[in-house]
Amino acid sequence: MSDRDVFYLGGVVNGARNITLMEDTAKRLMAREFGNTGHITKVEKVRLYEPCFAGDYLEYHARVNKVIGDKIVVEVRNYKYIDLPENPEFPSSIDVLPEPKLCTIVQFVFETYK
Repeated sequence: MSDRDVFYLGGVVNGARNITLMEDTAKRLMAREFGNTGHITKVEKVRLYEPCFAGDYLEYHARVNKVIGDKIVVEVRNYKYIDLPENPEFPSSIDVLPEPKLCTIVQFVFETYK
């Protein structure tokens, strides 16, 4: 996340920015697995566990949960691998987390194009 993603005081990134990136990840999975991106008809679940800040390094993981006819449920999770220390010794200091932190889970329901 960068400084341009900051929405709140303290460098907190707007949760909608994460969800937008999660949607992009889900569409890439749809294109790879099904040959088209389809369109999102529903967002079944949004869970926010850990806030994201400018300077955090995140990874997005998508998987197909269910396929029911022309409807496909895709779950996307994002994990924080690197964050900024509270009192950095240098401006470029980072903390690599020993275990990634789960930040957000979203489930999208796609309908494929015919």
